[in-house]
Amino acid sequence: YKLALPDTYPMHSIYEVGGIVRWRRNKRRRGNQVEYLVRWAGLGPEDDTWQTAADLRNAPEILRAY
Repeated sequence: YKLALPDTYPMHSIYEVGGIVRWRRNKRRRGNQVEYLVRWAGLGPEDDTWQTAADLRNAPEILRAY
């Protein structure tokens, strides 16, 4: 799966999602929004990032599988 990141990200615009490691509720975001810790394909745990379901809209199968 490939994920298009917002233009504000200071990196390449497309990354491949390797999988979801875990989830959390971010109380600092409006409505205690759920975030997912994403492991990027070809990268290690040190490069994992927290993403919202909206960020992962191009990878619905990964969200369902998790």
